[in-house]
This record gives sequence, structure tokens and C-alpha cells, in this order.
Amino acid sequence: MTENPNEKSAVTKGTFAAGFSVASVWFGTHVGAGFATGNQVITYYVQYGWTAVLYPLISMGILAYVIYTIMKFARLRGLDNYADTFRELWSPYPWLSITFEIFYIVIILAAVAAAISGAALLVDDVFHFPGGTEETASLMSTILVAVLLILLCLFGVKLIIAASTVLTVGIIVTAGLMIIIGVANRPDEVMEAFSRPLVTPGKAFWQGAIIYCAFQCVSIPPMIAAAVTLNQKGVKRASILGGIMNGGMLALSGLMLLGWKPEIVEAGQTALPNLFICNTIGWDWLVICYSVLLFCAFISTCVTLIYTMILRIDKKFFQRVNIHERIRMAVIGVVMVAVCMSLSFIGISDIITYAYGYDGYLALVAIVIPVIVIGNIKNKKYVKEHPEALTK
Repeated sequence: MTENPNEKSAVTKGTFAAGFSVASVWFGTHVGAGFATGNQVITYYVQYGWTAVLYPLISMGILAYVIYTIMKFARLRGLDNYADTFRELWSPYPWLSITFEIFYIVIILAAVAAAISGAALLVDDVFHFPGGTEETASLMSTILVAVLLILLCLFGVKLIIAASTVLTVGIIVTAGLMIIIGVANRPDEVMEAFSRPLVTPGKAFWQGAIIYCAFQCVSIPPMIAAAVTLNQKGVKRASILGGIMNGGMLALSGLMLLGWKPEIVEAGQTALPNLFICNTIGWDWLVICYSVLLFCAFISTCVTLIYTMILRIDKKFFQRVNIHERIRMAVIGVVMVAVCMSLSFIGISDIITYAYGYDGYLALVAIVIPVIVIGNIKNKKYVKEHPEALTK
């Protein structure tokens, strides 16, 4: 009996391995430079109390449902990119898809600015530039990082992309070890954190469960692109696995930071709290591994996002300009890095608090609610009219 290749393909697209592979794309997008610093976890969870181990699970559960709904929407219609998907979602008013573009541009600029700020802090912490004021050292570190970014955007993008998977695995392993060691070093403080009264419970839920979920919609474009390898069963598996992986890592990080929060705040180290924990534990190999991986994560995040925007801006506005492509991309890259470098002086903590936070409000109105409401209505209608689409 001859095996039907289409049936084999359908089985492959719905396997656990296929779902896990796509879930890892979401995990890699989330557990990058922003998460690895510990700053996001402090800002949106730990500062409010012991709900830091609960609200991450709710937040990632909601986001998993949003991602499942939009991936299902795209797969039913054979769409493979976020631009076409959101135009179809908003049809017959496709111009409303501009709201996603605005969200995406703001979050990319904020993410790159935060990564530049974090990388500069890390460089300054490692090299301790001599002479001058703290502001001068910060400026030197930022300029050094900016120059490195421009060079990598022009000549090293393929290297960064090739190394991204290894880098993600390295961050996961190092962060996992740090969580275990961090909790083991402060077990009493972790337990004590659960006996403290909650700080502004309503705000804690809103920021941790809702707004954090909303601005993490930045994971949607790569998930839609990755979902082309899945059928509907695979889409569901990828969403569930991604929710578990991201929510679990976030909650465990919150657990560790609950025990360390008093020391972190007292030492004024909320910008890079995980680095402070590594230095305090005093294991040289852990400090070196974490510092190298964190710096690479910052640079990788910047280069990937900047290069994505360079291609998009060049294609949309300058492709017909009679200038060599390399020169066009260099000019766009320099301008983008300059803008993000200027924004980075706001500071990583303020960027994560305000830029991410306000963009989260936009994402809630423009992405989360429309996907859950309009996406589900259109999915049900499409399946009713095209039942064969479920076999894709």
C-alpha cells in the first residue's frame, strides 16, 4: 500500500515535536534581553508581592489564547505574515491594521533603546571607564555599543541570526541555574515574602496579568510566520506548550526575585537585578557566563530588531531611490541607532515601565480584545463555510 505524502505531512505538522518547535520561537522571543535582566519581572510582578508567582501564569495563559486564535485565523486562510493577517482580521476596514504597525514600531524602538541602555550599563560595570563623571562613563559605554550595533547591522546580521538559537538555549540554561542557586541562597526570604501583605492588589493584577500580556503581543509576528509548518492540531499544541514554558519561567524568576528584592532595592540595583544576584552569590563562573550571555542577548535583540525595521523602511519608502542598497541600508541603520541611542538615556527601568506599559494599553485595545472577539467570530464563521480548512 502506498503512503499518502499529504497524510504524512499532516501528521508531522500536528506532532508534539512540531508544536514544541514553534512554541520555542515564542519562548526565544520572550526570554531575551528584557526578561534576562530581571528588570521586567521586578517592574511588573515582584514589586507588588507574592502574586509574582501567580500572575505570570494568568498573563501567559491569556497570551497563549490570543496567539492560538490569531495563528488559527492565519492558518485557516493560508496567511503567513502579520500584515496580511491583521488586514484580514479588520476587513472590511483593513486600514485599522495600522494600529498593529504603530504598536510594533513603538515596541521595537523601546526594546532596542532598553537593550542599548542595558548593554551600556553592563559594559560600564565590567570595564569601569576611568576618569570623568558617571555621566561621561555612561556616554562612552553607550557610544561604544552604538558603534558595535551599526557595524553588526551592516556586516554581521547572518552571524547574529545563526547564533540566536544557541544564545537562547544558553540564556535558558544559565537563567535556570541562577533561579535554582538564587532560591537556594535565600530560602527564608522567599518564604517570608509570602507572608507580607500585597501592595495595591488591583494594580498588581492589571499590570501583571493584563498589560504585560498585551505588550508581549510583540511575539505574534514570528509566531504567525512559524505557524506555516503546523496544522490546526499543531497550532493548539504550540500555544499550550508556549504558555506553559513562558509562564513557568516567568513565575520561577518571580519566585527567586521575591527573596532578593529587599537587597536589590537597598543596593539600588533594580536596572540589572539578576547581575546583582550573580555578583552577590560570588561564583565567578556564573558571573562571567551570565554577563557574556546577557551582553550577547542585548546585542542580538538590537541587531535583529533594527535589521527588521531597516528592511521594512527601505522596502516601503526608499526602494525606488537611485542609491545603492548597501548605502541606503547604512543610512537608515545609522539613523535608527541614533534615535534608539538617544532614547536609551531615559534608562532601561523607565523604558520598561513607561514605553512598554503605555504601548501595552494600545495593544490591549488594538490587538488583544479584537483578536479574542473578532478573531473568534470570524474563525467560527469561516469554519462553518469552509469545513475543509480544518484539515490544513
